[in-house]
Amino acid sequence: MRNLITTIILLLSLAIGSVAAQQKIASHPRLLLHKGDVTNMKTFAATNTNAQAVHSHIIAAADAILPTSPAERTMEGKRMLGTSREVLKRIFYLSYAYATTEDKRYAQRAEVEMLAVSEYEDWNPAHFLDVAEMTLAMAIGYDWLFDYLPIHSKSRIAMAIYEKGLKPAEANTDAWYQSSANNWNQVCNAAIVAGALSIYERDTELCDSLIAKAIESNRKALEKYAPDGAYPEGFGYWEYGTSYQAILAAVLDSALGNDGGISSSKGFMQSALWMNFMVAPSMNCYNFYDSHLKASCIPAKYWFARKLNAPELVVIDEQLLKEQGVKSDRLLPLYMIWASGISLSKEAYPSQKVWVSGGDTPLYIYRSGWQSPTDTYFAIKGGRAADSHGHIDAGSFIYEAQGIRWAVDLGVQDYNTLEQAGVDLWNMEQTSSRWELFRTDVASHNTLSLNAQRPRVDARAEIIASDEKSVVLDLSDVYADQAASVIRRAEIGKNGSLTIFDKIAASDKPLSIEWKMATYAEAELIGPNTIELHQDGKTLYIKLKGKGKITPTVWEEYPLKEYEAKDSDVRRVGFIIELKANTSTELEVTLTTTRSKMLKTFWKR
Repeated sequence: MRNLITTIILLLSLAIGSVAAQQKIASHPRLLLHKGDVTNMKTFAATNTNAQAVHSHIIAAADAILPTSPAERTMEGKRMLGTSREVLKRIFYLSYAYATTEDKRYAQRAEVEMLAVSEYEDWNPAHFLDVAEMTLAMAIGYDWLFDYLPIHSKSRIAMAIYEKGLKPAEANTDAWYQSSANNWNQVCNAAIVAGALSIYERDTELCDSLIAKAIESNRKALEKYAPDGAYPEGFGYWEYGTSYQAILAAVLDSALGNDGGISSSKGFMQSALWMNFMVAPSMNCYNFYDSHLKASCIPAKYWFARKLNAPELVVIDEQLLKEQGVKSDRLLPLYMIWASGISLSKEAYPSQKVWVSGGDTPLYIYRSGWQSPTDTYFAIKGGRAADSHGHIDAGSFIYEAQGIRWAVDLGVQDYNTLEQAGVDLWNMEQTSSRWELFRTDVASHNTLSLNAQRPRVDARAEIIASDEKSVVLDLSDVYADQAASVIRRAEIGKNGSLTIFDKIAASDKPLSIEWKMATYAEAELIGPNTIELHQDGKTLYIKLKGKGKITPTVWEEYPLKEYEAKDSDVRRVGFIIELKANTSTELEVTLTTTRSKMLKTFWKR
């Protein structure tokens, strides 16, 4: 066998950074597990309440898999991803069950699954995520069950990893992820490296090449965490992309003794704390872009907590796990691997209460505290709609007070439904049908609409100033086709009130300005410039101060296309302001739970 490090370590050093010399690749199991990890997981399951729940869930799920038939290769539109994810869950759960109980029934059933998958015609390289998740599934099963599997089964499984996982990655025909910088890069590169490390001895030259190529390619994705850890694609894709980024670091470390410099990449290790800020006091997430609303325990965050010896990074995840129960995540065994190396006996909360992010998607997040569901929470974003998974939402915000999310973001709709309807969902050009969807258009977001026209999707909104309770965003480039300049400032006031200031200068054409906010609350117009919201027995007042013709408005239900997800409970409230050509206005909209005391503040010039 060629000396692994002769090739790999030099390439690792060139691609990411200096890596300590390694004598040889680890013996099986070499993926994710270090010596003593299995014992630690057993002890953890016996001594920690959440761990006991996770362990029991995995074992129960593995028991339920035992009498079932292997997963069939099923396409949904252009994707086989559902099958790949089901197989990953089955093999990972069964492999974990075998490792922690030594019950051969689990290993036997995993072997049956892997042999069936080996007979698939392919793993759908046209949608390479399908190949990636299947390759990771097979790599974990092959590696963790290496000492159990018969020689003929190992040969068939290794050949399937080689022919249906690694060779398509080498071919580049469908492996466009290698030149991307989004979550595809992280998922696919991590899985291919895991596959290559699992069967390294079968073809050392190919595996060396694929590992080096993956690490070099992965630099593009890692750069997106700079400068401060904010992930540009939002909460849901952090969970997906960063989970695999952590897997990539972990399999390199377990097989080669280092993580290839991933943990030293600028901003990367800060991103776990950023994810804590992305979970609001309601325990729902800040779901901008293509994200779902519900937050849940993310096993990958425990890799960060273990690496940094920082249990405060997972205090919210532990709380979510305790309150919501165990989510049947295909990567759930990662929790047992990584959480077993952390002291979780005491609750430790972050001390920081404001997060300001630069990078591709500038964000400002404020929270008044960490331990009460009634804490005030405010988050606002800049960025560019045409970025990966973007929406036309520059300047949009969410707001929680009194335990209510008053200003909401609708998040994501199932992709397959939209693709089957002919929506050009991944076209980010100005005229794309992607922007005709209510959820991606400016119409659904808590920002400005000018002359009912689409803002520029390729223009970026930046944060130009911020402090502990205020932030200023320049939206001028985004609205350049409609207005001369647009500046939005937000400030948190006493008792958690929120004021949004908008300075808008019209060009040589008049402006019809719509100041909008989406909410699930009942709305009532109670004055010429005031709207009253009611939800769950709580009240919020929205009051506008400004010059010109102002009309408080509760917009009628948006005319959705037949294939768009309907949410009959959402309504849009706000104001319509008419502005003459070559004039400007300063709007001041205050959201407060107190009717008689509106926040008084001023522009910082």
